Order: sequence, then structure tokens, then C-alpha cells
Amino acid sequence: MRLLKRRPFGDAAIIFLIAAEEIMVANSNTDRPGFNATLSLTNDSVIDLPISYDVPLFIVGPNGAGKSGMMLALYRKNHSNAVRITAHRQNWMENNYVPFSPQEKMSTENHIKSQDNDPSARWMEWSSSSRSGIVIADLIDSDNKISRKVREELAAGNKEEAQKLAAESPPLDIISDLFLGAGIPIKLTIADNSSIFASKNGGSTYSIAALSDGERAALLIAGSVLTAKRHSLILIDEPERHLHTSIVTPLLLQLFSKRPDCVFIVSTHELSLPVSCPSARVVIVRDSKTKNNDISAWDLDVLEPGIEIDNSTKEAIIGSRRKMLFIEGTQHSLDKSLYEILFPGVSIFPRSSCRDVEYAVTSVRDASDVAWVHAYGIVDQDQLTSDKKAALEAKGIFALSVYSVEALYYNPDIVRAVAERQCAIIGEDAGKIVDTAWSNLLTTISPHVDRLAARMTEQAVKDKISLEMPDWKKIKEGKDVSIAIDAQSLYQKERKQLLSWIEGKEVRKIIARYPIRETQALEAIVSSLLFRNRDHYESAVRKLIIDDFAAKKLLINFFGNLPAAIS
Repeated sequence: MRLLKRRPFGDAAIIFLIAAEEIMVANSNTDRPGFNATLSLTNDSVIDLPISYDVPLFIVGPNGAGKSGMMLALYRKNHSNAVRITAHRQNWMENNYVPFSPQEKMSTENHIKSQDNDPSARWMEWSSSSRSGIVIADLIDSDNKISRKVREELAAGNKEEAQKLAAESPPLDIISDLFLGAGIPIKLTIADNSSIFASKNGGSTYSIAALSDGERAALLIAGSVLTAKRHSLILIDEPERHLHTSIVTPLLLQLFSKRPDCVFIVSTHELSLPVSCPSARVVIVRDSKTKNNDISAWDLDVLEPGIEIDNSTKEAIIGSRRKMLFIEGTQHSLDKSLYEILFPGVSIFPRSSCRDVEYAVTSVRDASDVAWVHAYGIVDQDQLTSDKKAALEAKGIFALSVYSVEALYYNPDIVRAVAERQCAIIGEDAGKIVDTAWSNLLTTISPHVDRLAARMTEQAVKDKISLEMPDWKKIKEGKDVSIAIDAQSLYQKERKQLLSWIEGKEVRKIIARYPIRETQALEAIVSSLLFRNRDHYESAVRKLIIDDFAAKKLLINFFGNLPAAIS
């Protein structure tokens, strides 16, 4: 079986991906039983989840959407042939040996299956120590079974068959290999007293009860999967509990390859998991409906495999609401935190540049299999020409009507509203401190007139070149172009305008047009308003937008046609 390798988490972890078509060849058995994966939807229809022996099914969605309830519902429909690894599982162990007799083990297993059929099993787990004891017992029993079969074949004179059996790796040896592949340097062995011990990097042995939280979690998940009965439905809820990202992904992908005879359904918040398994289907749970304290219906979407977009955009789709807004910036930028308030119910995803925003929106809109996702983009004004803005808007990408997001935070009307709130607490005169803020702003930017004018001229020159540059079709046809731009004329005009605005105290126009964040102007405003720093002021702006609908409406108006498009 061919293994595809890649290293998305650095050199520490190697992720093994199995080609989907090869899995299908290996699992072409016709005797595999089916499972009941029919669920009710909140729109009073039903859906059969796309489960398969060939590839896993991932279930994702926000907290409280109903993922664990879905996993429990699937278990209850198939409990006789299902293995359930819950999100609220305990991973501690009382000891490293089998804590009960074979009869007690059978009784305990039946009791746990009965408990897990209860609706409260969605959030409650009974007999936690017994569950880990069952995994230990199954691991030891699997090892013993191979030894017994070898002896039986030898006793019957079947030396060749005995040699084949002896060459088989018991689950505990497989787990040790899986651990190494996932970056966990631990070897597991069974001692003469039928206890399981661990050793790290060839060191001395110690009880598996003394493993770290993550190591015990990995052992219990792997042990449950590898000792499951043939043709089981294996339900793993939040495998990332207690496990680092660099471990959980390679561990699970290797477990999938070790049990091609089973059907896997994995509920997770770790979006890199389904992205790292490109042949898998993904169910995105939006919401659920509860009846008699039992989750009975779900609102969901199914993301089909094979979508030709980059992994970061696919991950954004998996983690999004049905409406997505790609913006310029980072996870910690001013844009994201403000836009989440201005556009509730829309998932905000930062991208590093205007070009990246355009690519992400176009990729989602071109992917026909995700028609239920509506993608939009917002980019900074940055002196975009009207033609460029129109071209972007045709693709669902809208430009701010001001230079950048700072012009929203430091809009004069917003500044005054925040100042009034501030002065109501500290007892100062709001009008006076706002006047001081504008005076300090003008004083601060005056030494930067030449640079600010040159920056705006630079953008104007780039836009003009971009508009007149021939595309590849024109170049192929032999057409040429001569671009001549009088940059100095543009610069002098820009400089004259800025000087006149400073003289006329046109702070509104200056803030809207120029990248004043490149000076100390914002700090001058914040200091004048008696805030400790920009973070405190900008947090006050966001609080204002949450509390004051008029302030929120004021800022919404700077987004052009985007609000109407989203609504």
C-alpha cells in the first residue's frame, strides 16, 4: 500500500495520508455490514450522512451546535456494532493491569453499553476507571490470542502457519509504532505479571498509569480503535482533548489506515484534521433542536471532497458560518475585532493583502460544491480607482470609502462619542479635550506632509500602471504599451491639498484619506482623550459600537454596498 507523506507541522511530525483509491481497492469486500446514519433535520426533512468504509467522515461546528448529540444519536442507532470514544472521557488510570475477571469484564461492558444509550450520556460518563481497564484488558487479551493461536498451530504441526501468526504485530506493538510516527518516543510492553509498562527513548520501564495526560489519551484512543471488533462503527468525539495538534493528526490518520475494515466518524474542533485528509467528507453542524432533553434534529451542510482550493481557504469554509467575509489584516488586527461587531452572524477571516482577499473570495465562489457558502471581501481604500473598485465589487469584494480601518476607529464623530463617555466618568469637558486632540493631530502630522503626499502619489502611480498594463492576451497578439506618468505633478498636487487641509483644520478629510497610522497622530489623539494607550481607546470604540446603534450605523455607511449584499 502506497503512503503519501507531507510535513504540515514541521519536522517533528510526519503525517501519513493514504490515497483514497487505494483504500477502496483494499476494502472491496462485499460482506461489510451497513450502518444507520439517518438523521432528522431542523427543516423537517431527513438526511443519510455520507459514511463509508473507504474514508472517514468529519463532523465540525461551533460549541453548542449539537456535534456530541449527533455522535450519541449515531451510537444509539448502531450500539451493538459501535465503539464510542466520548469528548468528556476521563483518561486517568488506576493501574496498569486488568482490574477484573473475564466475567466481570463482560458484565461491565454490557453495563457501559446500557449507560451509553441514555440521553444524558451526551455529557455524562459513568465508570471512567472501568473504561480504561477494559482497554487494558483488550490490549493484553489481543496479545495473548496471538500467542495461543501460535501454540495451537504448532501443536497441530502447522509450522508454516504458526510462523505467519508469530510475525503478526499485536495492537500494543502497533501502538508503539504509531506513537513513534506521531512523535511520541514511547515503547509499550507487557510484563510477566500481565501488566503494561512504558519506556521512553529506551530508558527504564514504568507503569502506563504514570504516562502524561496526552500520552494516556493517545494510548486509550489507539487501544480502543485497534481492539475494536471487525466491521465496527468507530465514533471519536474531540480526539484533540489532551493531545497537541502535531500529535492528534498523524495519530488518527495512521489509525484510519490500520483499520480499513471499520467506519470512522470523527467530531472535532481541530480544523486541520479534515484538511489533512482531502478525500474525506465533512459535515458542518450549524445548530440543533432539542426535544424532551434529547437532541432530535440538526441544521447542517455537507462539504464534499475534491474541492480545488487551497487548504487555508478550505479550513475557513469548514470553520465558517454560511456567510464569510475575508478582510485584510491578521487574527489580532483592528479590522477583525471591529468587523465581528459590525457584521454579526458573518464569519470573519483575515488575509494578508488585497490580492489574498480577492483570491479567497473567488476560490469559494468558484467552488460549485459549496454553493451554500456566501463569500464576500472587504479591502482598504488605499486610493483604489473607481474602475478597480467596480471590478472588485463584481467579484463580491468591496472597498472601504476611507483609507483604512483606522479611519473608522478615529472618525471624528466616533472620537467625540467616546470622549463624551470618557468625560462622564472622569469629569472633564468633552468639547475641550476633543479640540485638544485635533490640535495635537495637526501638529503631529505637519512634519510628515512630504512623506504622506509621496505615499499617496506612489499608490496613484501603481494604479495607473496597473490599469494600462497589457494582459497576456494583448502581449500574445504583439501589442505593446508606453506608459508615461508625471509623478512629480501628482505629488505636488497631493502635497498642496494636504497643506491646505492642515491649514483649514480639515481633520475629517485628513483622517479619511491619509495613512496617519504611519505617524504619531493616533497616539496624540488617544493621549488628548486621557486614555492610557491605543488599546484602551480602541476597546472603548468597540464597546461604543456594541451599545450605540447610531454609532454602529455610522460606521456601516463606510462599507458601500457590502451591507446590502450580505443582508
